[in-house]
Amino acid sequence: MQRLVPVPPDLQPWLMAAVVVDAPAALAQSHFPAMVSSMLVVRLAGQVVCRGEPVPPSAWMSASATATVYEHSGPVRAVGLVLQPEAAAALFASARGLVNTLRPLAELVGPAWAEVEHAVRAAADDGARLQVLCQFIRQWVAPPSLCEARRHQALALLHAASDDATDAGQRLGLSQRQFERRFVAHWGMAPKQFQVIARLNSTLGNALAAPGDPVVGLAVDQGYYDQSHMARDVRRLAGQPLQALVQGSRSPVSEHWPLQVGALAQPGQPLERAASIRKR
Repeated sequence: MQRLVPVPPDLQPWLMAAVVVDAPAALAQSHFPAMVSSMLVVRLAGQVVCRGEPVPPSAWMSASATATVYEHSGPVRAVGLVLQPEAAAALFASARGLVNTLRPLAELVGPAWAEVEHAVRAAADDGARLQVLCQFIRQWVAPPSLCEARRHQALALLHAASDDATDAGQRLGLSQRQFERRFVAHWGMAPKQFQVIARLNSTLGNALAAPGDPVVGLAVDQGYYDQSHMARDVRRLAGQPLQALVQGSRSPVSEHWPLQVGALAQPGQPLERAASIRKR
């Protein structure tokens, strides 16, 4: 029901993956965990509701600090791009500081989006539709766009957040409180909250990649105090116990398909990537 498509190498700083979703009418919901990445989605068929409100046909789905349920009406088909965590506010200045939010792409992009959406819907197949979306990103970030500068600013905040609380602000010449305010203004959540959700995303990805591995070892590897600490975070931020999520995602038609996509799309922790890029 979903297919993950690798993104072109030149767009990997901006995109984690491209995805094609083909959900049958029997699938009434999609369950998303809290996540630090966001998505750009064009829906080709079906209706979707989130928190009682219709989801726009072409939408940006922000990072989220809570588990989110999307209700389907009829078969749902869509194509989309999974953005790197630091990409959203770099691509769309008005997305800065937003979490738990849906926005029509026309609001973020402006009048130019109408032509892009028309080309997506007119394309011959899903591969061609994704190519249209990728080309839009490629043109959107091309110089003299400020996107690249904003992306590096976001990475600098992530890298500083990977330090301890005392050093985080000093790295950027800020007090700890100033740094935290700047981080919240950019990401819409405090550094600690971002780290907790990023760790959850990594935990879920590793659990799905190796479902038979001991849970205790997973908790240790992901930096939790113990198994109970991990279990509380997973239930609070993904909505269900870890074992239920792993089992539920094994079905080819599963309301937890976003976990399957996330597990395949996520190569590493955003904070780790920020540190490695900064060192280059």
